Parts: sequence; C-alpha cells; structure tokens
Amino acid sequence: MGRAMAILVRILLWVAWLSGVGWFWHAGTLGTAASLALAALSLVVFAWPGSIARRRHNELRYVDMGKEPTGLH
Repeated sequence: MGRAMAILVRILLWVAWLSGVGWFWHAGTLGTAASLALAALSLVVFAWPGSIARRRHNELRYVDMGKEPTGLH
C-alpha cells in the first residue's frame, strides 16, 4: 500500500503543479513559453523513476541457505 500511496501523492503534486502553472499563465504572470517550460519540467520532476536504491528494495534476491544433504549422518 505504501507504493500506491506514494504514486498517488506524486500524481496529486503533479496535478497541483500544472494547475498552478495554468493559473499563473491565465493571470498573465507567465508567458506561454515559460508555462510550457514549467510543464515540461514537471514531467521531469514527477515522472522521474524512483532511485535505484528504492527499486532494488522490491527486487527478489537469491539467498543461499547452505543446506546439506540429509541422510549422511
């Protein structure tokens, strides 16, 4: 559930970012080029994949248990 919540938070932050940029563009504070640049930057910031450390955490890992054959005792 933690990963789904993190994805949901990233999506909500992305929507808030785009809404803010759209509002500033509509108010005339930002020009079209600056608004498009900020929208492209939002894709880089919020759509960037997780760090390698986080991705490694979810991977399956082989663990050698060191079992000996039975019946040799």
